[in-house]
Amino acid sequence: MTTACKVTEKSEFRANVYGILALAFSPPKMECGKLYEAILQAHRMVCPNDESMPKEHNSQDLATAQLSKEYLRLFVGPGRVQCPPYESVHRQDRPILERGLVMGPSAADVRHRYAEAGLALPKNFTDLPDHIAVEMEFMHFLCTEELKSIEQRNLQESARRKEMEQEFLKEHVERWVGGFADCVLKSTNSAFYKSAAGLLNSFIENESEDLLGNSSK
Repeated sequence: MTTACKVTEKSEFRANVYGILALAFSPPKMECGKLYEAILQAHRMVCPNDESMPKEHNSQDLATAQLSKEYLRLFVGPGRVQCPPYESVHRQDRPILERGLVMGPSAADVRHRYAEAGLALPKNFTDLPDHIAVEMEFMHFLCTEELKSIEQRNLQESARRKEMEQEFLKEHVERWVGGFADCVLKSTNSAFYKSAAGLLNSFIENESEDLLGNSSK
């Protein structure tokens, strides 16, 4: 396989995984058996020797009603939200008075970065811009645009998209998703959400090492 093919294949894989994660942490809209299998397959490719992923599940746990109930318990409420899915809540590197607040500086900055990339949240979107699913969808978009540029041999545009990915990963994604994923892993018995959180953790660690040269090992 040529170097160009390897680059294209890797870009496509990265775009796909970000897309899987965006769907996994969005409100369930259908039975998620195929999505669950995609999560497991992606995790096997990211960490082929990892034995921590759930190996058994009850098919009833993947039904829309059951997943929706768990999604509400973990990420929405009513009552105490187990794992708020917002960057602003999890950023521990912010000044003390800004920690734990929704719609903090992180939310404003990600909205600005979406606009810089030529995107805007839909008018009917009622959640916050730093929701985990939105940030994963944004990275999916950037990777997809990078892949298009590579296929069109537009090196300047592909480099620009790669730089945007690196900046968003460094300034936002890697600064909070580890804590969020750990929260999900500790707060649920759902094989689906445990698997999604495990993939999120492992994949972003790999991304941080590959794109930014950061190694946790």
